[in-house]
Formats: sequence, structure tokens, C-alpha cells
Amino acid sequence: MSRTIAFPDRRDTQAENNRINDKIRRRHRTRFYTILLLLGLVCALVLAYFIYENTKVYKSLEMTQSVTRQDVFQSNILPLGENLLTYSKDGANCMDSSGNLLWNMTFGMQNPMVSICRETAAFADYGASTIYVHTKDGNTAEIDTSMPIRKLTVSEKGIVAAVLEDTNLTWIYIYDMNSTVIAYFRITMEKSGYPVDVDISPSGELVCVSYYYLDSGEKRSSVAFYNFGEVGQNNIDNYVSGYNYENFVPYVEFMDNSTVFAASTGRISVYEGKQKPVSISETLITDEVLSVFNSESNIGVVYENVNSEKKYRLEIYNSKGALESKTEFDFDYSSVAFGKDWFIIYGNTDLYVATISGEKRFEGKYIKPMKLVIPSNVQSKYYVVTEGSFDTMELN
Repeated sequence: MSRTIAFPDRRDTQAENNRINDKIRRRHRTRFYTILLLLGLVCALVLAYFIYENTKVYKSLEMTQSVTRQDVFQSNILPLGENLLTYSKDGANCMDSSGNLLWNMTFGMQNPMVSICRETAAFADYGASTIYVHTKDGNTAEIDTSMPIRKLTVSEKGIVAAVLEDTNLTWIYIYDMNSTVIAYFRITMEKSGYPVDVDISPSGELVCVSYYYLDSGEKRSSVAFYNFGEVGQNNIDNYVSGYNYENFVPYVEFMDNSTVFAASTGRISVYEGKQKPVSISETLITDEVLSVFNSESNIGVVYENVNSEKKYRLEIYNSKGALESKTEFDFDYSSVAFGKDWFIIYGNTDLYVATISGEKRFEGKYIKPMKLVIPSNVQSKYYVVTEGSFDTMELN
């Protein structure tokens, strides 16, 4: 008995395979476009939330937490990051917004001075010869200068630049955390003038000094830069660059390791450069400067607002010296504090919050008189220091 076996036609098999492959491809395309659509929806929602949060105008504020604090007699308070620094003649301490004591330092001073760089603080008694340093990492140092201290400034790493006075001379000394002298140079009125202000970069490599001097009986100022890294080693007194001005320059401040600004009675100057800073912006001003504030990204200058219904005007400049916004306000202010891309003006119970570009986010009053307001890393949350408390406040 014979049997016949029929083999399938190759063309039919190929067609069936094509149909199966087409089906698989359609399924993959459908899955791909579904995932793409979902990702698009997620991105759209995130973008919408981001736009909402960054354009939201807050209507009210709420105190969400309050911890009791005690004011030490004749004490001073300053922000140290998002924490609170309190110092007096007898010592200093730092606490967080939950009331936890982060560190404590004791000393005895008659006229304490303080310098802060981010979360590092240095203290000295005017006319004494000891500098106390406390860094973010908890490292401490006591630096003996052996000469009377007139000014000091500290870097984030704990490197200190101090203006010291000898019998007939003025010196600038640079110390590390081990009390080792990194560098020093002598200052005379004939050579450079008298140091009015001094600041050190967060890295501790650059020092900026504002000098006052007489030129043929005329009052003049200069801003000088000193590099204590490799670049400055071959320069006399580590001097790398400088600029002369007719206006008095009482204020110099590093914004970051390569940007520094100077405020005078006639201009706002911005300099840039990690090794040899150069002038990149000169903004001439005619109105009276009342206060100067800054962050790592912006400079805020409060002027007396002449010929206007509102008493004050805050102008904000970026790190290149370009004007970002102008804000007029009428309440007596205590200070201006910067967040990431916003600022807050406050005084007594008054609060005003706006973006760097000048868009108002909140205007109102706090329930108690404020001594200090510290921004958090979000626009709607702030830490408020009052007479007997350290509060957390949120805008709604």
C-alpha cells in the first residue's frame, strides 16, 4: 500500500511568515507609540507643574513649625546655609530649623567680628590676636596672629585672610586651618593705601582688597587682586591685577571662585577670572545706595527711590553685571535674601517675594515681627527667626 505526502508550497509558507512578521511589527509599533504617548503625557504634566509652580502667585502664608529659642544678651544672628548662627561676646552656636544644636563654640571677646562663607564661619575680637574657625564638616581651628586684627575673611575651606596692624605698618596674612602662614605682605599708605575691605574666594586661592589712598591730595580708591595659587607665586606680593577709581569703594565680595563685585558710591563693578580677574562690567549709578546684598548668582542694590511714590527701589544684577529687574517698595526693610531664582524683601512683619526677573509671587505680613528670614531650596518655604522662636513658614 502506497502513501502520497504533499509538501506545502514555499510561496504559501513565505506569505504566512510575512503575515506573522507584519503582525509582530504592528504590535511593536503600537507598543512603541503607546509608550511614546505616555512619556509625552508625563513630560507635559511635569512641564505644566513646573510652569505652575514657577508662575504661581501665593495668597497666604502659614507657620508649619515653631521651635523655641533663647536670645542671648547682646547676641547677633546670621544665616549659615539654611541654619541659624548666633554669636555674642561669649561664643557662638549653630542650630537647624528643628531646634537641634549642630555645634557650639566658646570664646571671650569685647568686640566680636564674624566672616561667613557658605557654611563656614570665622570669629575674631577686634584688636585681639586670635581667630576661631568652624567649617561645615565640623573642623575647628584657633589661629594666633601675634598682631592686632582689624579685619578678617574666611573661605569655605577655612582659609583665613586677616588684616593685621603692627606699630606703624599694616599687613595681610593668609592662614590655613593648621595656623600655618600661607603668605603675607606689607601694606603702606605710600605704596597702596589703607585696606577698607577684603574678601577671599570660596576656594581660598584669590583675595580681593579695596584700598583708600591719597593722590596729590585727592582721595582715590583701588581694587586689587592677589593669587595664592601657582599663578601668583611669580608675582611680587602675589599681586595679579587691579583697578583705580575716583569713588570710595567700601565693599568687595566674591560671588564664587571666579566672580567678584565691588560697590562704590558711583558704580557697581564686576570682575571675572579664576587666576587674574579682569573687569567685565561697570554700571554707573547716581542715586544713593542704601544697602548691597548678593548670592552666588545675583547682586541686589537698594536705592533711595527719588521722585517716586514708593520710598525704595531694589535693582538686581546678574553675575555679568546686567540688570535683571527693578522692584519698588514702600515698607521699611531689614534685609534682602536670595533663593535659587527668587528673592525676598522683609522688614518687621512685611514680606515681599518675587522672581529674579521681577515677577511678584507674594506680598503680605507675618504674624510676628521678624529678625531674620532664611530661604530654603524651594520658593514657597522659609525659615523665620523671631524674638523667641525659629519658625518654618510656607506660602500657599
